[in-house]
Amino acid sequence: MTSLITLGTFAVSIQQRDHFIKGQLSQDWYEKYPAIFDEDDLRLAKTQPRNHFYEWLAAILIYHSTGYYSLVEKYQFTKKGHKHKQEVIEKINSATLNTALLHHGNYGFVQCPDLLVYAPDFSDWYFCEVKGGTDRLREKQELHFQELKELTGKPVQLVRFYLVGKSVSN
Repeated sequence: MTSLITLGTFAVSIQQRDHFIKGQLSQDWYEKYPAIFDEDDLRLAKTQPRNHFYEWLAAILIYHSTGYYSLVEKYQFTKKGHKHKQEVIEKINSATLNTALLHHGNYGFVQCPDLLVYAPDFSDWYFCEVKGGTDRLREKQELHFQELKELTGKPVQLVRFYLVGKSVSN
């Protein structure tokens, strides 16, 4: 049983995922949501398209339902050249967030949750894990996320997606 708080479980069409994998949808979303996705996010989405669709979609759904923005793709590693992400983390200015980003646990390396979600005025933030298709929450992730909750006082949120429809080949 997960200790995460589920924000929702959503159906998504296989065709939409395929459109993202082809690079068309990521470009559209990058242009439509500049407050969420930066050039580095777009680069990663185009070079590793199968790995980022669900995270991007969750960031958009969270934005439309709460007005909060998200950092996606490697925000935990901002010291390695992700200027925009580093600036956001500095503006959030949270000691507990900084501690959580450095935390690794005692059960092997597990990264932070997929999204760092934050208020546009940087007054609030939380983590969100995204699972789609056949991807499932692993026990090591669950342990790590429980420790993050204890460190920050903020439960990790969870968004799930499942695919519907048939793939269309072009």
